[in-house]
Amino acid sequence: MSVRPNLTREDWIHAAQQVLVKGGVDAVRVDTLAKELNITRGSFYYHFKSRNELLEGILGGWRTRATEDVILHLSDAQSTPQHQLQRLMELPLHGQTAKEAAAIELAIRAWARRDEHARQAIDEVDRYRLSYIKGLLLQAGVESQDASDRAYLIYAYQISLSLLNNNEPAGERLARNTRLTELLVPTAQHA
Repeated sequence: MSVRPNLTREDWIHAAQQVLVKGGVDAVRVDTLAKELNITRGSFYYHFKSRNELLEGILGGWRTRATEDVILHLSDAQSTPQHQLQRLMELPLHGQTAKEAAAIELAIRAWARRDEHARQAIDEVDRYRLSYIKGLLLQAGVESQDASDRAYLIYAYQISLSLLNNNEPAGERLARNTRLTELLVPTAQHA
């Protein structure tokens, strides 16, 4: 095995995510990753002090990509709260990208059932996402308790889509999503 000069910390994290999806957290091992990347273990230790630091990198990278970056992208200043909510509800319908994101999320949620650190990361992300959705509903004129309930329904709907292996035509999924958006998101201010 030779050292690839351009291998980055992110390459290791990405490879670890793929192993996590395929085999769970117990399969995320330095030797396994080095073999998969066709590289020496020394490269791993150049980027990480320990396996735990790699696991933290998986959680941190997921939190950033699947939550903070998504919210930043949706929070376009020229977009109404209703439009942001509509775009948010459409995310699980975005083809292969959504399937890959859902696979990583499900693997992390499975890991969190056994590991307190991963559980804390999931809890933090869930609170952050629910708070964002509730905030949009409040901006759209929904009363606080109703906004909390609707935020929970929207979020539960999105999570459940990742659990369903749905072979339904895309047009039917989009139509259902549109109907649900109309039920849960106020339409008075639609742009």
